Amino acid sequence: MQILIALAMAMSASSGTVTYKCRDAAGNWTAAACRVAVPLAETAYMREQREREAVMRKRREERNRLGMYCFRLDTKASFYDCVEAQMLAYDVINRMAREFGAVSPNSARLAGCLATNQDTRTEATDYRRAMECFFTR
Repeated sequence: MQILIALAMAMSASSGTVTYKCRDAAGNWTAAACRVAVPLAETAYMREQREREAVMRKRREERNRLGMYCFRLDTKASFYDCVEAQMLAYDVINRMAREFGAVSPNSARLAGCLATNQDTRTEATDYRRAMECFFTR
């Protein structure tokens, strides 16, 4: 197919009178559309990868905030243990939030605990204390 297009374009260049037009994304026939690749429609795999990358980006941002929080909390303690424990609690809380849904008494209680345990200076949430708050109420 590409060979035929290349052959047709070569013939048009030699004769100088014939011009070829292709259909663009809007459905119009233009000569410029022959030189532009058609954008691919998003597949289920592409959508899944895009959503997965968004989740991983959010995780990295939260890990960075927790790093500053853990370091400020105790500069002599094990920084990595603190961050890992917080990230485990982060995963549990996110799973619970998905299970509770957007509007429920449990999701409101969880949101209250998260808001109570947010550090204003680093904008990080202490997820371990938020879990304790949720399960002890």
